[in-house]
Amino acid sequence: MIPVVINADDFGLTEGVCAGIVKAIHAGGVTATTAMACVPGAGERLGRWAPRIAGRIGAHLQLTTGRPILPMEKVRSLVQDDGRFPPKRKQLGDLKTQEILAEWRAQMELLIQAGIEPTHLDSHHHVHRLPAAWPAFCEIARQYGLPARSLDGEMTRAFREAGVACVDCTLTGWYGNELFSASLVSVLRDGARQHPGAASCEVMCHPGYVDADLPHVSGYVQEREKELAALCQETLKQELEAAGFSLSPISRAAHGTGPGDSTTNHRPAATAGVRVSLNYRSSLQRVLHG
Repeated sequence: MIPVVINADDFGLTEGVCAGIVKAIHAGGVTATTAMACVPGAGERLGRWAPRIAGRIGAHLQLTTGRPILPMEKVRSLVQDDGRFPPKRKQLGDLKTQEILAEWRAQMELLIQAGIEPTHLDSHHHVHRLPAAWPAFCEIARQYGLPARSLDGEMTRAFREAGVACVDCTLTGWYGNELFSASLVSVLRDGARQHPGAASCEVMCHPGYVDADLPHVSGYVQEREKELAALCQETLKQELEAAGFSLSPISRAAHGTGPGDSTTNHRPAATAGVRVSLNYRSSLQRVLHG
């Protein structure tokens, strides 16, 4: 059996998204989630919902959507004239890595203050693949001792060179189209063929209930309830096992890929700096795919 982490992005986005993710985790179809710190009401909302799924919550680091935690004057390269993050990754400008690192540390601390001990890392709109964000993301992963989301084989190699644990591959194709348990199994089978050496994988998902706030903060709306229905289907676990996949916590799926272990969380410590793969960073500067 190939261990599979099914991670629900956007925990904390709205009440309906929180309720849907908690339901999916309790139903067993989702094994982990990642929380947003920079959306309106995030701290209070997470403080109420997080205890229901303790030990399953990572950080969904942001450079898009919402407002930064730090004052505008400390993160000027990250924000628009109104002090907000731009809504889309392609609208980000000339980012400064040190500003990203300071802001992401502040986001981590807000999650901790909300009662969350983060178990793993990813980023909203996958901004951690941007050249300026990549070293900051690695630094956060190392300082907090957490596994991180890898988006391709080259990133997996670069994480491991930097001493950061990760699941072997992440599949992002179960999104916006046919959202049924059978299509989820199909995405996993295709992923296994495309990554024949992968001993573990992660699937990105976005379940939730549609509430009054969701259409104002996300373009992905009705699809969230379709994902939720599929992930709560009683036969999902059996369908996955019949195809050769077993649902897994992030700690088991990322085990042995680096020193980060999501069963033990660490506060920031002084480091000599993270070793970043120059080949990977160079390739990001040439082409930003995904």
